[in-house]
Amino acid sequence: MCGRYGRTTAAAAFAERIGAKLSSNLDDRPGHNLPPGTFQLCALINPDDGALTLGSSWWGFIPNWADNTKLSPINARSETAHEKKLFARAFESQRCILPADYWVEWQRDGDHKQPFLIRPKQADPFFFAGIWSKASRLPKDHKASGQVTFAILTGRPNDDIDQIHDRQPQALTLEGAHEWLNPDKSVDDLQEVLSEGRYKAYEHWPIDPKVGNPANNDASLFEPR
Repeated sequence: MCGRYGRTTAAAAFAERIGAKLSSNLDDRPGHNLPPGTFQLCALINPDDGALTLGSSWWGFIPNWADNTKLSPINARSETAHEKKLFARAFESQRCILPADYWVEWQRDGDHKQPFLIRPKQADPFFFAGIWSKASRLPKDHKASGQVTFAILTGRPNDDIDQIHDRQPQALTLEGAHEWLNPDKSVDDLQEVLSEGRYKAYEHWPIDPKVGNPANNDASLFEPR
């Protein structure tokens, strides 16, 4: 799964990398320890004008018919998302990508959990594959009311990180990110993108367990221990 990640590269650099325009609602504050239930950078094809746009969206997928956040998954299994009633429409036509520099995963050893920072071996800023939905029916006083919300797709881990966790976010190369956003792709095509369009090698190192608290957002916590 993916429940925490970092994004320290500027939004403008991600927009240039993917060829997106910047939304007026953009929140470009970087974060070393980004948790669910917050607004984060998200690029998608705007249904109003067809332009690839990078803006701020809520991490936690809230379907457009939901009037509360009891159902707001942060991840979706890429192998079965197209079959699930909750995700099928979004998988087919509401796909997005999420800018990131790394993610955090916890390795369990008995009662002990050790967090690791994981990123592509070439240390490129990259994009997670995601799906989105607009939270159209949330109460007006909820921060995500009327906003785009998203879930990050996960898959089986690469061989070099499978000892840490049995799932990983679908971390796409630049070519893979473009292919994931292509509106003409079939479900079979998209599954191939998620298999062949993600990074093949990663680096990782153990980090300070204090990252378990999202209030701890200091860069020093992410240095190798």
